Amino acid sequence: MAEVASTALHNVGNVLNSVNVSASVVAQRLRESRVQNMGRALALLREHRGDLARFLTDDPKGRMLPAYLETLSDHLIAEHKEVLREVDVLTRSLDHMKEIVAVQQSYALKCGVIETLQPAELVEDALRMNWAAFERHGVGIVREFAQTPPITVDKHKVLQILINLIRNAKYALDELGSSEKVLTLRIQSKSEQMLAISISDNGIGIAPENLVRIFDHGFTTKRDGHGFGLHSGVVAATGMGGKLTVQSGGLGKGATFSLELPYAGKTDGANEHARGNTDYFLRR
Repeated sequence: MAEVASTALHNVGNVLNSVNVSASVVAQRLRESRVQNMGRALALLREHRGDLARFLTDDPKGRMLPAYLETLSDHLIAEHKEVLREVDVLTRSLDHMKEIVAVQQSYALKCGVIETLQPAELVEDALRMNWAAFERHGVGIVREFAQTPPITVDKHKVLQILINLIRNAKYALDELGSSEKVLTLRIQSKSEQMLAISISDNGIGIAPENLVRIFDHGFTTKRDGHGFGLHSGVVAATGMGGKLTVQSGGLGKGATFSLELPYAGKTDGANEHARGNTDYFLRR
């Protein structure tokens, strides 16, 4: 729960950065707006209301006024469009924050509850928790969702795993610095009993010597990492009767993490046996 809550706060903070930028742009545009110049032009017209024709044809200021009003109108229209764009960004950002909080509240209230649901619902919830970061960093999302039966799982545990995998993929894309960042999510049946959710990125990849250690507790290659997320993910997956695996062609060749879960699910009473098998998956 702390991991998911931390992610929620982190992503709300990311959205707030966008809100601050947009709010600053709107405030700056309003401070620099030439709308007050329109008032000055109208004051001139009111001043010469009795001899308007002569003022516009004979007076130097009057002759310049129509062209000036046309230029001012173009500027104000462009300014209006820019402010509207930033307001749209603000609105989307606020919607993102509402979605993040709603997802967090939903899963916090249902921690430990076994439910039957469509796998795509879980994946989409995890995406919503990170959506603002994808937009800000220009990450393209590809969905390859096959039709599968519903699964019976602890929603909170699965969400915790997926959020961590998606966030790690985003970091891997940032590390590579490629102009084309793509995150691919796949849902498919591995067998009649097992579902597979895969998260692939074309990011920095994983060195071969790190593949065998990637799920070890305390192991991390991130500067600010704690080496807990993937380890807790593999433990949680095993506890639900599934497994978490990784594949990578090496540095610069991206990576794919696959979460396999049984369709029928696993009760908490079976978790002790699953935890006894955790070391097997960590050694793989």
